[in-house]
Amino acid sequence: MRVFKLFLCTAFLVIFTGIAFGQREVVVDYGVGEDVRFAGGEWEREGSALVGGGVGKFLYSGWQIGEGNFRVAVRMRLARLDGTAASFVMDGSHFGFDSRTGTLFVEGPLFGGTAEMLEETEEYLQAGESFDLEVVRRNGQTRFLIDGREVYRKDGWDGAVKQVGVRPWRNEMAVEKFVVSGNLREAPEPVGPIGEAIFVSGEGGYDTYRIPALAVTKGGVVLAFCEGRKDSSGDSGDIDLLVKRSEDNGRTWGEAKVVWDDGENTCGNPCAVVDRETGTVWLLSTWNLGEDHEGEIINGTSEDTRRVFVMSSKDEGRTWSEPAEITEDVKEDSWSWYATGPGSGIQIEYLYSNHKGRLVVPCDHIEKGTKRYYSHVIYSDDHGQTWELGGRTPEDMVNECEVVELENGRLMLNMRNYDRSKKYRQVAFSDDGGRSWRGQQFDDELIEPICQAAIERYDGDGNRSESVILFSNPASRSRRVNMTVRASYDWGETWNRKRVLHSGPSAYSDLAVLGNGDIACFYEAGEGGAYESIVFASFELSSLR
Repeated sequence: MRVFKLFLCTAFLVIFTGIAFGQREVVVDYGVGEDVRFAGGEWEREGSALVGGGVGKFLYSGWQIGEGNFRVAVRMRLARLDGTAASFVMDGSHFGFDSRTGTLFVEGPLFGGTAEMLEETEEYLQAGESFDLEVVRRNGQTRFLIDGREVYRKDGWDGAVKQVGVRPWRNEMAVEKFVVSGNLREAPEPVGPIGEAIFVSGEGGYDTYRIPALAVTKGGVVLAFCEGRKDSSGDSGDIDLLVKRSEDNGRTWGEAKVVWDDGENTCGNPCAVVDRETGTVWLLSTWNLGEDHEGEIINGTSEDTRRVFVMSSKDEGRTWSEPAEITEDVKEDSWSWYATGPGSGIQIEYLYSNHKGRLVVPCDHIEKGTKRYYSHVIYSDDHGQTWELGGRTPEDMVNECEVVELENGRLMLNMRNYDRSKKYRQVAFSDDGGRSWRGQQFDDELIEPICQAAIERYDGDGNRSESVILFSNPASRSRRVNMTVRASYDWGETWNRKRVLHSGPSAYSDLAVLGNGDIACFYEAGEGGAYESIVFASFELSSLR
C-alpha cells in the first residue's frame, strides 16, 4: 500500500512539473515550523510532525496566495474519524475530512455558502495514517486531491487567499509537511477577536452555538443568550435556547443554563426585552418541528409551521417561566415563515410619549402566496402580559431587524436587506410606537454582506440630548467578516466613528449598555469561520474613533 501510494504522489508531481506556480515556500518541514502562524494556541512538535487539537486551534501558512495558479501540499494524519469536522481552510471556507455523516465535505463562501457532503471518508484516508492533500489551481480550475485522487473540482475561481491552513476542530491533527507555491506574499500574524469566547462550538454537548442575544437586567446582571445546535451548524433540527449570567459586567460568567429544550425540535431566534418598570425580563422566540426545514415551511410542505412563544424571568435570569404560545396574537394566517429578532427589543422611555412603557420586539415574516420578505414588530402595553401585532414595513426585501428609540419617542427599524444589488442596510421610521412604519430607505453608510445586525441607544449620564446610536455588523459587502461597531451622534443620520472588533470571519451580533457605562457587543466570530464561537467584548465609548 505504501509503495502504491508513493507512486501515485510521484506520478502526480511529474504530471504538474510543467506548470508555473511561481514562488515556493515551506511552511512545515517534518514537524519543524519554518514559516507558520498559529491561532488559538501553539502546536507541539511530536517526532516528525506538528500536533494540535481542539476547537479554535489553527495552523496557518505564513504566506498569503494571490491571484493565478497555485499549489498547496500538506502531508498530515488524523487521530480519529468520528464526525470531528477537521478540515483544510481557505479564508472562511473548508475542505473537510470528517463530517458527522462519515464523508468528506466542502462548506463556506467559496463553495456557495452551504455544506455539501462528498464521498465517504474511509475511501480516501484512515485514522492514524498519513495522507497527502493537494490543492491545485490552474487557469481558474481548482482541484482537491487526496493521495493523487481527485475528490472535488471548483471551476471559475481565481481569487486571492488571505489565510490558508488546517484546523483539527474536535480532532487531533499531525502535520508533517506543508508547502505553498504561487503568487505569494507574507501573511500577518493572525489577530483573534477582541473579547472572550463564552460559547465555543463543539463544547458543552453542542455542535455549534449561534444567534447571540444580549440583555442587561434592571439590577445590572448581564444575560447572554444563544442557540445551542445539537447535531450540526444548520438552522433546523435539535436546537435549544441557552443563557449565561454575569453579575460583574461580563468579567466572569456562570455555567450555561438551558432556557428551553423541546426534544428534537427547533427552539430559536432569541429576542430579549427588559421591562425597566417591573424588572421582568421577557424572552421571545420561535419554534418549529425539528424535521421541518425553512424551505418547506416557506413552501407550505412542512408538517407544522413557525410558532411564536414568550418566556419570562422575575429573578434576574436565574429561573424562567414555561414557554407560552402567542402565535394567534402576533402572526397572520397569510404568513408562512416567522422569526423574532434575533437580538433585543426595547421599552419606549420618552416621558411625553403616548406609548411610554410599551415593550417593542422586532420580527420578520414571509407571505405564503407571494413569498415576499417583510419586517414588522410586536408590542405589549401591559408589561408583557399580552402581545399585539404592530406595523410591517411598507416595502419588502427585508427581514431580520432591530429597533431603537430616537428623539421624542420616534422609532427607527434597522433591517437586513435582501436586494443583492445594494449591499446596504435598510431603515424605516415610526411615530406611533411601532403601529405603522414609513420612510423606508437605504442607509448607504451601513454596508453589509446580507446579514443580521444590532442597534442600540447609549445615553451616557442619562442626558438624552447627548444620546449616541450604536450599530454593529460584519462591515463588508462581500463576506461575513470585519465585525465593526459604529457610532452616530446625530440620531442615525451619519456614522463617523467606529471600532473593529475582529477583522476575520464574523456574523450575527447584539449590543447592550452595561451597568458601569461600558458598551457590550456579543458576536459570532472565529479564525477559520464565523461560527466557531460567540464572543463577549466590552469597551468604552471613547474607544470608537
